[in-house]
Amino acid sequence: MKKLALIATLAIMGQSCGTALDLRHRTQNEDDSSAALAGKNVDELSSKAWTLIQSERQRYLDSYLATNQAALDSFTKAPVGFNGTPAVILRLLPDVLPELWSDASVASFTGLFKNSPNDPFYYGMSLTKAPSTSPTPSTVQFTCAACHTGRVIGPDGRPRILVGAPSTSFDINGYRTLLTGSVTHPNYLYEKFRDALLAKPDGALYGPDRIADERMDKAIFMSGPVGSPTVGQQMVEGFKNSLLQRSAFVQQTLGAYSYHGDLTLLKNSPGHVEAFGFATLAFLPLTEFQADPTGTVVKYFGTNPSVADIMSVWRQKDRVSAQWDGNIRNNLIRNLGAELGVAGDPRIVNYQNAVLTTPFVSELPAPVYPFSVDLKKAVAGRGIYQKACARCHESEYFMGINEVGTEPGRANGLTADARLLLVKNLKASCSDLANPDCEASDEDIIVPRQSNPGYLALPLTGLWARAPYLHNGSVPTIAQLLVPATRPAVFKTGSLKYDQVRMGFVWDQDGKAFDTSILGYSNQGHADIKVFNGGIDFARQPEKLKELIEYLKTL
Repeated sequence: MKKLALIATLAIMGQSCGTALDLRHRTQNEDDSSAALAGKNVDELSSKAWTLIQSERQRYLDSYLATNQAALDSFTKAPVGFNGTPAVILRLLPDVLPELWSDASVASFTGLFKNSPNDPFYYGMSLTKAPSTSPTPSTVQFTCAACHTGRVIGPDGRPRILVGAPSTSFDINGYRTLLTGSVTHPNYLYEKFRDALLAKPDGALYGPDRIADERMDKAIFMSGPVGSPTVGQQMVEGFKNSLLQRSAFVQQTLGAYSYHGDLTLLKNSPGHVEAFGFATLAFLPLTEFQADPTGTVVKYFGTNPSVADIMSVWRQKDRVSAQWDGNIRNNLIRNLGAELGVAGDPRIVNYQNAVLTTPFVSELPAPVYPFSVDLKKAVAGRGIYQKACARCHESEYFMGINEVGTEPGRANGLTADARLLLVKNLKASCSDLANPDCEASDEDIIVPRQSNPGYLALPLTGLWARAPYLHNGSVPTIAQLLVPATRPAVFKTGSLKYDQVRMGFVWDQDGKAFDTSILGYSNQGHADIKVFNGGIDFARQPEKLKELIEYLKTL
């Protein structure tokens, strides 16, 4: 009977994931596996069963990615907008400023990495060009994968790519900080860029597949009337000026008001984004700001940082609505909003990329937990999950900020006037009026939550790969989330090593410090055991905590 119960649990766990072992997707391999397991004793069954679940789920995920290769390529390789950093400048920075732009330094500042040392660009970057009737230089822009690809060191000791997972290391603020530090360096000189460019053979900048683009950009960079500054001189100086002007504007507005002059998180915040501030800044009515700077800032910016942990994007069809507070109901607008937040201009977002990736993430399976699971504990943990977690997380229950008790800045970060500003620009980014999604109502584009701010209890699918936890990523492991007294005040982020016992990335070794005393980084909330844990005090019942964690690994 015990063996049959455990075999039945395989199907139950498969259904909870909705992928490989869901009865709708049963294969002959699964039937054969179940038959093979029936002849094992309970201990042997427990040790083999998770391996079977893993292999079936991984097979299903691999099949999904292969079947949707074009959408996967768009997700990982297509730019979110047709603007960005001038490509020639970006590619020559390692020659001009090697101390800042070695791969190790870039990884430290930005969390970016290369799949291969010889790749011309970092993973999650794409060469692109602004639409124009005349020759224009290429730029480099981020792809969806920059934010929404995680990594973990697997059992074999090698990093694994987790498509759709939040990046725990990508730091877009760190990227801006690195660029700003570069343009103020004494060696940031046109002559150094020119000399480095002239020394490059074909293919050295953009790779062998983009030699035509590279030759065009070299010609543009070196061009110009005799006796006048070259285009390259204008690019180098113009890029510097634009970065410094932007930095000063950020400090004057978002930094001074929402961040109270503490620019720590605006300089570095790996695995996080400022949910509304930079998008609002991009569309701020300048005439209004010039007439009344203080009043305009108060009108459009939240009173505190709206820090948000980068979200996972798999199984979006299971979501009632998008974002931590469920403030976007339309799926295409959700993807366009992510693009707009990076590109900063509705005229140059990559609309076709959003159209292609929206159905892709709707059905995308979560990554499979790559380590061992004590299936006997997981079976017991399923009942604990039903008592402690399911009521809220299976219904996407909305909790006001006073009820959930977590850091309120993200929930309060969008003012009524900023919402109207963003709705206007999101509408403008949805450029195909034949697409009914582009006719979405204002309320479906951004739900007005100013009178009742709060957060959704999200589905827990793929929870293991979504660490650190809470909407601002302020708790490194599930064990610490469920036993609030153990939450560290300071921990390290960015490790690819996994803590299999506490369920989260290793947080007390290498990485950047996450200080929960910084405004926007609070780790409070989700703590009342009567509300959140089904009345279970996991501090006093550690065995139940272990059982629940084992089950959560299987989701």
